[in-house]
Amino acid sequence: MTKDQALKEGFTHKGWFGLCPVYVGDINSEAPLLSARWDCVEWLMDLSEAVFSVTMPIHHWLTGNEPMWPIRITGIIKP
Repeated sequence: MTKDQALKEGFTHKGWFGLCPVYVGDINSEAPLLSARWDCVEWLMDLSEAVFSVTMPIHHWLTGNEPMWPIRITGIIKP
């Protein structure tokens, strides 16, 4: 996905989801929009989701805290 396509689809920021570079939209919601920045790294998003889907229940079981998904915002998408 190019920057222009991301802006048209409502994505406003860039960042990381685990190991995958992503575009992020609707950052103030409980479920922000995520899309891999490039098609060739889409598998990293799947891998990151799988890893965290396994580790989050373990973290909750050990600590009693509800973990959050690891999304890091690194900046605004500039056209």
